[in-house]
Amino acid sequence: MKRPARILTALLGVAVIGLAACGGDNSSSSATTAAAGATTTAAGEGAAITDSLTVGSGNFPESVLLAEIFAGALEAKGAKITKKLNIGNRETYYKAISGGELDLLPEYTNSLLSYLIRVKDPKGIPTATNVQQQVAELQTELPATLTVLPASTAEDKDVIACNKETTDKYGFKNLSDLSAKAGEITLGGPPEFADRSPFGIPGFKQLYNATFKSFVPLEIGPPLVDALKANAVNCGNLFSTMSVITTNGFTALDDDKNIVPNEAVLPLIAKAKATPAVGAVLANVSSKLTTDGLVKMMVEIEVDKKAEVDVAQEWLKTNGLVA
Repeated sequence: MKRPARILTALLGVAVIGLAACGGDNSSSSATTAAAGATTTAAGEGAAITDSLTVGSGNFPESVLLAEIFAGALEAKGAKITKKLNIGNRETYYKAISGGELDLLPEYTNSLLSYLIRVKDPKGIPTATNVQQQVAELQTELPATLTVLPASTAEDKDVIACNKETTDKYGFKNLSDLSAKAGEITLGGPPEFADRSPFGIPGFKQLYNATFKSFVPLEIGPPLVDALKANAVNCGNLFSTMSVITTNGFTALDDDKNIVPNEAVLPLIAKAKATPAVGAVLANVSSKLTTDGLVKMMVEIEVDKKAEVDVAQEWLKTNGLVA
């Protein structure tokens, strides 16, 4: 989730949005994600929704896209939707949903869990090793007013991607390679990357004993991509689903120590709004979201320059979720 800073959330290859595997699915993660999503509330199937919901998103295209998908699917069932998109990073939008300003937004299992744990202990790290465990741990860590609904098999992981000049010079293939030369590398990423662990400056110091030449705070998206293209930064934090990785000849480094676990997309929702009917609609959305589908949609947004709302509506129609 990646994820948030997002563009991500990103010209994905989600990346990314990132964002991003370090990004590929594997059979075990898909299986555990599917298991986590098997809790669809049958009682809500087909029921009309009379609720009003405010749907939000992070400040990157993939988050906006997913929020548009959630909003469109619910609206098709009668829900009255207000959208507040591009709110900011996780620190900002989590405050909004926990404070009641938002009712629903897309999240990523590991990134949300890591955030919640770090709020209590800055050095805390999740113990979950698969999506099913992440979802269970999330239910424990979330406040009583919030909950998560079934996870999808779609994942977008954080990655470190290096530009062609850097990979040609050093031959980097994984994060261990990068860390061995960290003192010569200027790294770019969202401002919060400077304080995040395990996938952030403190985490690289702790796990790889890596101290980078310098860190340049840049929004994930055009600012960071442009800096990579200009070689103003050598490597940067993108999302695995971002199309910019392949279109610009960047190399996403292998997460050889597996410091970025599963990052399944799932809804974070105010518990008061998680009625059986709402839950059934969002569980149906999750059952149809895949990593490959997410990557294709991000290409439409980032390469073909289609609006997130239009790509979302096309996906909803293709999957029979709107007329």
